[in-house]
Amino acid sequence: MTHVSRVYGFAVADVAIVPCADAGVIAALHQATVAVAYREYFPDSPPPTVAGLRAIWAERLADQTAVALVACRGGRPAGSVMARADPDCPGGQLVGLHVLPSEWGKGIGSDLHDAALAVLSEAGYRDAGLWVIAQNNRARRTYERRGWVRCPGVEQQAYGVIEVRYRRELPAAGRG
Repeated sequence: MTHVSRVYGFAVADVAIVPCADAGVIAALHQATVAVAYREYFPDSPPPTVAGLRAIWAERLADQTAVALVACRGGRPAGSVMARADPDCPGGQLVGLHVLPSEWGKGIGSDLHDAALAVLSEAGYRDAGLWVIAQNNRARRTYERRGWVRCPGVEQQAYGVIEVRYRRELPAAGRG
């Protein structure tokens, strides 16, 4: 039987999306995903280590506004995302949406995205932002189809690549 969080309540087919406070689980998903998905953006660099990513995720999870979600298929982690207060602008932020390559195209990324937006909406945010690698056209098209709009001229250097900023309004559910 699939366990689904009463608070967030997302389940699709045999996928459960539940809160996760384990930086190691999130780091392992992150590493396994970017080792494949980001190879072309960092051709001369080895993928990040799980240990290095664990430290980053532990710091992110220490943020009192952060809610990390993990999608599990058959009881095994398949993807993750974080929703939190945006440190750059007023509003919420979607951070680190990663899905294992073996699960691409099965709706897990969409489910995680929607669950993160619901978390932000429930927290009272009216809009949200995210950063995406400028060259990552696949991700950019996905976000644009889901209502995200690029903020013209807003860019940052991160890990040796340029990231561009996106924003969108959040669904009204949960606002009082």
